[in-house]
Amino acid sequence: MRIYASTIALGLICACGAYSASAATLQVSIGIRETGSAGPIFGNGTATGGIEFVNLDGQTLTADGTWQLFTFTPSLDALTAFAGTTADGVLDTDWGSIEHIRVRNIDGITDPIRLWIDDVSNTDSGGTTTEGFESFAVGAEVMFQEPGFSGSTAGLLAPAPAPNLAAVTDTMAFSGSQSYQFDYQWVNAATTNWVRLTTFSTSVGLTLGNPAVHLNETGAAPPTVSFYAKAVVVPEPGTIALLMVAGLGLLAIRRRG
Repeated sequence: MRIYASTIALGLICACGAYSASAATLQVSIGIRETGSAGPIFGNGTATGGIEFVNLDGQTLTADGTWQLFTFTPSLDALTAFAGTTADGVLDTDWGSIEHIRVRNIDGITDPIRLWIDDVSNTDSGGTTTEGFESFAVGAEVMFQEPGFSGSTAGLLAPAPAPNLAAVTDTMAFSGSQSYQFDYQWVNAATTNWVRLTTFSTSVGLTLGNPAVHLNETGAAPPTVSFYAKAVVVPEPGTIALLMVAGLGLLAIRRRG
């Protein structure tokens, strides 16, 4: 009976308004830095050069707790200048780096977000190179800084004690046994709010920071950048308690019936 009651409560969390995982959506795109530095793929591509959005807000992540694939083709997708004097909406270099993942709050979510990514990949004529975070210690910051790191979007996120986490985790994975987890919360329900999950790093800073990627390859199929992502909206503790009570009440009604 305890198991059944918990199941009802969890079902209510998924079925109630803002906590409906299937109803909550986020817009996802990436930013590439046109460094001009050659590979190797996921080597330090440096933090110099203009930043272009790739397919700005053009893909949707449904926060329903399922893994979804996001693929970008920088040489074919629409580019939008974001930052730097050389950013111009045109792909100027064959190599660059993944500067950030952009996640926009299109549904006006105000509760905490938990987001995982796995199998970050760059595919060119040489094949597919993938980082799945399998070789790193749980809790390590790898490739991406914490959500509040970027000055571009820090003001759009709720301050402490709201979550601000980026770390390798072994509680969730698309493949293997580990992935990378972000926890954060937007400051309000504005649908223009976004978070810049940046890879920015000095040469001796973040492990796998400024990860180099092949963007264009003459005479070959256009290279792609991809990753899997999964997200859920996390109810506040008080809401969870209320839903548990509601679930137990439904169980009592079922038993009486």
